[in-house]
Amino acid sequence: MKKIILTILVFLIIFLIYSFNISEETYYLSLGDYLTYGINSLDKVDNSYSENIKKHYEKNLKNYVNYSSIDDYRVMDLINDINDNKEIIYNNKDYKLQNLLIKANLITISIGMNDLIYKKNIDYNYIDQLLNDIEKMLVLIRKYNKDTIYFLGFYDVINNDDLIKYANNKIELICKKNKIRYVDISKLNIYVLNNVYPTNDGYTYITDQILNLKIFK
Repeated sequence: MKKIILTILVFLIIFLIYSFNISEETYYLSLGDYLTYGINSLDKVDNSYSENIKKHYEKNLKNYVNYSSIDDYRVMDLINDINDNKEIIYNNKDYKLQNLLIKANLITISIGMNDLIYKKNIDYNYIDQLLNDIEKMLVLIRKYNKDTIYFLGFYDVINNDDLIKYANNKIELICKKNKIRYVDISKLNIYVLNNVYPTNDGYTYITDQILNLKIFK
């Protein structure tokens, strides 16, 4: 009887050791606007937070797709692209957006900044409408993906700190409601030189804000 118990314990220990040493492969999808693309204050891409996260998972990275735009890409654009199941080419491979959402086990999203930048006379009503669109987008993404999703909040590109704080507080609640991790980048402005695009240090700051949540495997 003792031998049987000992044998079971040995197998249990081996199983636990094996389990703890298995590293899950990461399928990373980065969605969004110019922040996701990585345009800096010199109009270059030298230190994208998406690329930094990719490097963080390099040893176990199964796939990485950066679905972003340097143009006037807004929340409704992403919603429409998902609903249309847009076909994209990344690193010479064809993908369908809905399929990317289903397969990814890590998603980061930064979008909504262009909705602020290109709108004049922003008030609380407009912010509420934008937040409603953001929630629709996150609910839609959650329809296809039940894994880890991070959504970046706003920094102040409209010179109205009160409205940005209001928006970020609401975004954090929306993220919590939909089991999405909210990433606070409200201090990014100290790394912005041209009122819009961050410096390379700004992208390092965004990367740190994500990694410092300490919920990456």
